[in-house]
Amino acid sequence: MRFGVVGCGTIAQVMHVPYLAELPSVDLAALVDPAGGRVETLADRYGVPGRYRMVDDLVADRDDLDAVVVCPPPHTHADVVETTLGAGLHTLVEKPLAARPSDAERMVDAAERSDAVAMVAYMKRYDPAYERAREELFGLDGIDLVTAYDVDPDHGRIIDEVYDLVPGDPPASIIEESVAKRRRDIESAVGTDDDALVDAYDFQIEHVCHDVNVLRGLFGDVERIRHVDVLADGRYLTARLDYEGGVPCVLESGDSDRKWFEEYVRVDGPNGVVRVDFSNPFIRNSPTELQVKRGIEDLADTTYTPAYDEPFKRELERFVACVEGDREVRTTFAEARADVELIADLFRTARNADRFGNY
Repeated sequence: MRFGVVGCGTIAQVMHVPYLAELPSVDLAALVDPAGGRVETLADRYGVPGRYRMVDDLVADRDDLDAVVVCPPPHTHADVVETTLGAGLHTLVEKPLAARPSDAERMVDAAERSDAVAMVAYMKRYDPAYERAREELFGLDGIDLVTAYDVDPDHGRIIDEVYDLVPGDPPASIIEESVAKRRRDIESAVGTDDDALVDAYDFQIEHVCHDVNVLRGLFGDVERIRHVDVLADGRYLTARLDYEGGVPCVLESGDSDRKWFEEYVRVDGPNGVVRVDFSNPFIRNSPTELQVKRGIEDLADTTYTPAYDEPFKRELERFVACVEGDREVRTTFAEARADVELIADLFRTARNADRFGNY
């Protein structure tokens, strides 16, 4: 199966390109990025013959291509995905699906029109510890409270220590146009041009999307947004949500200058606790841990490390299996559209309730 990668930034270089090069059923045939120097260096490093600046050039030239992984910034996804799905290319797109709900809707429509497989790269849904956590929840006698916590470190410092990434040199005109479009998209999503709120959404759309999809995979849709605060100069968001069946959730999502990564989902029930502690997503093969506590008087406390399998590689393997017709898509465009809508709703709720500031 012949693959192309569109967008050769950090996540493509750290995860998708090296793992595609490893998969025995995959031939990494093409790279696309407006930074031509980066494409050439990466293509030389991995022995990739196809080298392109624009996705239109890829589609026009590579008649024998089967699938693509789409990794540019989310506000550019809609145009790329409409092109790839329109050409019949199976498409795995990085999360979030888009920066605004209207573009996410465009991509859902494109997926419905195409016979190609369309899947979103929510890699945490393919984490072995997360998959086991879903099963462990059946051992709880109900759910009293869900707590989801996710605060980013300064990922740049960590990545620079671990990986030899190829920097980009895109034309200044492309950067300027991209920055302006992203700003317009965010203003449209939130319904405001307030700089502080726009900047907060700009971070959270690519951060809290992980959490809302992890929670969706465990508890379904959000039935009610009870409260939202955007605080600490926009670096943190807290929300009180009700999931299907009235399951209560406290969500905390933020950004920091610290160097450690912390993200977990804790589910408290009358007779126990199930807690998933995710590892740093940029450090390959660092395992996620699952803690399960059971009992009222007698306690059973077990910590599991189900596997060292890399979730990014597992999602690529799942995508290949979907293309081959062996599996169904787990992380759909429709789900990802709902995630973008929810994030926009969180910020609109904070805006309408005047719950934004530095508290």
